[in-house]
Amino acid sequence: MRVKPPAPADPPIYRDVLSLWASQGRTLPGHRDQEWTRLAAGPVWADRTVRVSGTLVRPGDAR
Repeated sequence: MRVKPPAPADPPIYRDVLSLWASQGRTLPGHRDQEWTRLAAGPVWADRTVRVSGTLVRPGDAR
């Protein structure tokens, strides 16, 4: 059985870019995007008329 050698370390320029992005609060490759998580969790159409099963439904209308 062959053992894979460890992956080479990132070149310094990549470490520097990741460090800069992290200091600016940007999303980093391989990490969750906290802003996207927050935006996707909220009810986007809560105050608008939306289509449900092809029928227009206004907020508060019951079926």
